[in-house]
Formats: sequence, structure tokens, C-alpha cells
Amino acid sequence: MPAVSIIIPNYNGIKYLKSCIDSLKNNSFVDFELIVVDNGSVDKSVDYLKENYPEIKVIALSANLGLSIASNKGSELATGKYLFFYNNDTIADKEMLGELVRAMESNPRAGICGCRTFTYDGSNQINSGVHMDAFGYPYGKGRPFYVDAGIFIRKGVFDELGGFDSKLFLYCEDRDICWRCLLYGYDIIVVDSAKFYHDSFCAIDAQGKLTTNIKKRFMGEAFTLRMVLKNYSIRTLFIVMPLYFLINLAEIFFFSLCTKFKVVAQVYFKAYLWNIYNLKSTLRARRIIQASRRVSDSFIQSRMFKGSGKLMLFSKAGIPNLEL
Repeated sequence: MPAVSIIIPNYNGIKYLKSCIDSLKNNSFVDFELIVVDNGSVDKSVDYLKENYPEIKVIALSANLGLSIASNKGSELATGKYLFFYNNDTIADKEMLGELVRAMESNPRAGICGCRTFTYDGSNQINSGVHMDAFGYPYGKGRPFYVDAGIFIRKGVFDELGGFDSKLFLYCEDRDICWRCLLYGYDIIVVDSAKFYHDSFCAIDAQGKLTTNIKKRFMGEAFTLRMVLKNYSIRTLFIVMPLYFLINLAEIFFFSLCTKFKVVAQVYFKAYLWNIYNLKSTLRARRIIQASRRVSDSFIQSRMFKGSGKLMLFSKAGIPNLEL
């Protein structure tokens, strides 16, 4: 039984696979297995893996089922004490795995560990964990609330949490599982001595402008709302939700003034409709989470940014460049 099962979801990422896998195989820590879950790629990723890395376990899905489902599928095949859900567009530092294992072994309260993340060329640090506001929106500076691109978690904790939320196709799945990890009484730590290099999509372009598109904004709004509805107590929801919708209303008003009615319809209204359609599923997941939680919302919110992450991003980057 290996100490670590590294689970790499892949979708048309053949250009990244060699650098990613070779950096892991060159790590000083070698007690691990590699599992790649391919989300219906059409770039011959599966053929490449089978030809060049026959020792890797490959799960070939017939279609792109999303990051959460792919990660959960990989966990079913994993035999390690620890699971490492790792992005394919990364290059691991030689000491990364060993540092993560040592951090977990020395801190029994830690449920999830993360790394310091640098740009692909190593020139800049992207994050050291990510802060988050009370509305579930990421905010870069502050005490890390969640980790992304590389989630190192005890298998027992992952099973206790029920894995990733399969409804969260892409975006928000990392925030959600880390929030639930904290709710269940475990800690989340960033290991400064563990690092990797990530070719991440950066929402802020070279001119400091926020760039996104309707599909990404829809998933961000829809999945964040589901996460908030699941993870807060009823009492906190009565406080948070009016403010949450007030922020949304301000955004809807702004885009309406700009005559961007497609944004209003395809992002906000569609996100609300998605949550209405999935309400039974959300309530079912919510019942399990609230019955199993061990800490209060006041503890959770003590780790959150006291303000609006969206407002801070707007003040920094201005009106977003929304690709229609």
C-alpha cells in the first residue's frame, strides 16, 4: 500500500502531461502511486499515457464529467493513506511530496495540506493558500481558507467528507471541500517548504484588467450559492443571504445599465434557476453536513475576509472585461 495516491484529472492536457508526471517521478519521496482520470479527451492523452507511462493507473471516462466527478472516480481506485488531488498543468518541486507527508505526520489535526504555488516559470508566487469572504468569494490576501490546484488530504477525512460535491463541475469544488473540512473540525495548513509551479489561468491580465466569460461567471455564481446554502447554519443564512443577494442585485443593476442583458440572463438568472432545479440535492447534502459538523459558524467566519472579495477585486481591477 503506497503512502500517497496522486490523482490527476486531465482534459485535453497532453501538452502538460510529460512535465507534470516526470516532475512527480523525480521527487525525492517515492512511496506513491499515480492515477490519471481522463475526462473524455480528444487529444490522444490516454494513448500517450498508456504508451509512455504503462505503470500509471488510467481511468478513461467517455465524456467530460467535470473536475469533481473525475476526482471522486480517481479516489475509488486509490489505495494510499493520503490522497493528492493535483492539477495536470503543474511542475512539482523535488521535495514537494516529502514535505507534505511530513507536515501531515507531524500534525494530527490537519485534514488538508496545500503548497506554495508559483507561476510556471517560477518567477512569481501565485498564492500560499487562498483567503475567502463570508459570501464564498475568493480573496487573495489573508489567512488561507482553502488551497487550490493541489489538495493533499487524509483518505479517512476525504471519505468522511463524502468526497467532492459532484454537482460542482468546475470552480468552487476546492473551496467547498475545504470549508467542509473545517466544519468537521480539521485544520487546513499551507506547507511553506512544499511548492509547485502552475500554469494557472489568471483572471487579471497584464494590464491589470479582470477578464472572464459568461460560462465561467455562471459556474462561479451557481456553485458558490450552492456551497453557501449547504455549509452555513440556518441562523447564519438569515444574516448572510440578504447581503449576498444585495451584492448580486448591484451587479445585475450595473450590467443592465451597460445594456449587457445577456450577462444578466446567462449568469445570474441562470444561476438562480440552476439552484432551484438542484434544490432537493442541495438540501439533502445540507442535512448531512449540518448533522456532522463539529464547529460553529463563528469559528468558520473568524478565518474569512471581513468584507466583500468582489468589491476588493473591483477596486483593484475595475470593470471586468467580460467575453461574451
